[in-house]
Amino acid sequence: MTAGQLIGKGMTAEVYDWGEGQVVKLYYGNIPKDWLHYETEIGTAVYKAGVPAPEVFGQVEVDGRSGLVYEKIAGPSLLALMLHDMDKAEHYSALLAQLHADIHRCRASRLPRQKDRMAMFVRQSSAFLGDRVEPVLTELERLPEGESVCHGDFHPDNVLQTGGRLTVIDWIDANSGDPLCDAARTSMMFLSPFVSMPPLSIPPETGQRLNEAYLSEYCRLTGADRAAIDRWRLPVAAARLREQIPGEREWLLAYIDRQLEACK
Repeated sequence: MTAGQLIGKGMTAEVYDWGEGQVVKLYYGNIPKDWLHYETEIGTAVYKAGVPAPEVFGQVEVDGRSGLVYEKIAGPSLLALMLHDMDKAEHYSALLAQLHADIHRCRASRLPRQKDRMAMFVRQSSAFLGDRVEPVLTELERLPEGESVCHGDFHPDNVLQTGGRLTVIDWIDANSGDPLCDAARTSMMFLSPFVSMPPLSIPPETGQRLNEAYLSEYCRLTGADRAAIDRWRLPVAAARLREQIPGEREWLLAYIDRQLEACK
């Protein structure tokens, strides 16, 4: 087969139509084969766990490029729906929380351990953290383990709506661990003054409202304690530095310093 219409592109791959009800994610030539194999294993594990994720159909080669065939999910993201009607944005944040709570009830035995990945990400941020690395890792070790399926990058642009069905995409950072770590990352993204939502600029007070709607619903459904979510914010912030979101570094470092001071 040959790839059809280009649907989208990212830093590691392009996505094309691929037959009836499928898409193919074709990786750029500089992406190692190990990445493709890892994504295949992760995608298969989360789908078999009963998570609302696209089915993985297998690996292909197209014009010398390695690719991965997925179920096609056609529909707008929750972020697009938010931006289309900001009066309903808090409603969509609550939907996001409901979906997140459902995912966290799932279990998968073949996912990497959350705290191992978090520690790796913190170390990858060492150029920005400096001598903060070890204190952050010490606090990370004090946090609970867990066995929930966690997405690792759960936000409104990674959730697609088709009819009445919500499907979560981009599972490359999936792990098994404490669901409150996953919730803390989602919350931090809502609160960041530097997470853009093109084509609109979302003011910080709007992000705070969306965060409140998300956390309120998530805690109501799961019985989670907000203080327990807050304890994960320090390693989440430290790990996020490696992503180098434009403008976010100083905000994160100031937050990390406040949290480390409070830990003394």
